[in-house]
Amino acid sequence: MAITPETRVGNVDTFLAARGLTPDAIERLLTQRTGPARHFLLTSSPVHGLANATSDVDFIRIQSEPMTGARMATQLFEGPNHLEAISFAEDEVHAALADLRALADADPRQAVLAYRGWDKGHELRRKHLERIVNGVALDRSLPYLDRLPELARLWKWSALHTATEQVLFLWLAEAAGERRGRVGYAVNALLHLMDAVLSHHLDVYSNRKWFLLRWTRFRQLHGSEPVVAAVDALRAPVSEALVGKDAGPLAPALTALLTEVHAVAGEGHAPTLTVEPVGDPVRRRFLPGADMLLGATTAFLGQDPLPTGEIPLADLPDAVGAPADLLRAARCGAVTLLPA
Repeated sequence: MAITPETRVGNVDTFLAARGLTPDAIERLLTQRTGPARHFLLTSSPVHGLANATSDVDFIRIQSEPMTGARMATQLFEGPNHLEAISFAEDEVHAALADLRALADADPRQAVLAYRGWDKGHELRRKHLERIVNGVALDRSLPYLDRLPELARLWKWSALHTATEQVLFLWLAEAAGERRGRVGYAVNALLHLMDAVLSHHLDVYSNRKWFLLRWTRFRQLHGSEPVVAAVDALRAPVSEALVGKDAGPLAPALTALLTEVHAVAGEGHAPTLTVEPVGDPVRRRFLPGADMLLGATTAFLGQDPLPTGEIPLADLPDAVGAPADLLRAARCGAVTLLPA
């Protein structure tokens, strides 16, 4: 269940009152410093009800006139409050939202590629698109919230894919005998699985520092859902591993959780990964038993060929003959991972 429009407006009202700010006074200040606008959208943690005493007051200004070129935020101060405003034109917002709508039926691979490549093709960056869709205007309207389902679906597929990557890296790290790196992969996998569930329920806020607070709130509303218990059951062993307690391999349990989250949010798709080389890397002999993989960067590998094509997560680690080599190649960018 998404945060309701009424809750968003209430969050904003509470936040502004606590800061001694009023919509009229802010609109006068922003208009004076940045010019008149179609919308001044308050964004980020105040909208989501997660702001604290140190949170900035972030605005996106939507103007009617066209704009070109790179954008830079205007920094403002009102009493003890730090305000920031960045401007976009209404036509480029509509164009970005049209591109988002065109991805409404994208398959997982298309969705991940679109998410990753968004900033290369849009001056209106991904983080600003997220903020615009979630934003509350100073007149207490939510002019772009109707695009939230489309935004949530694209963000969900990115979170699911990142979690799948991290589970693969966890398998490889444990198979290669890593003691510390594996814990980082386990933490990342668990956090992104939380975010995937949240995005599936239209709670979209991709700043990782808020994942746990968002999950705590979600648990209060959806504690009876089996996936909530499944996620929470893994928090203890991952936390123990984080402080150095050896709780044994984490990859099998996180793979099972990944499958369970896909069953809830994956629209009938199972978690899959394909390994593809980046560009045309060249392999050269370095020392007996070790080769160099030369591409955009250099990786030192063993002599076994790297796997390409789909990796069956259910068959790991046996599906990868040289787990340390594949992990090293992925870390240095010699291969890329995408949904099958």
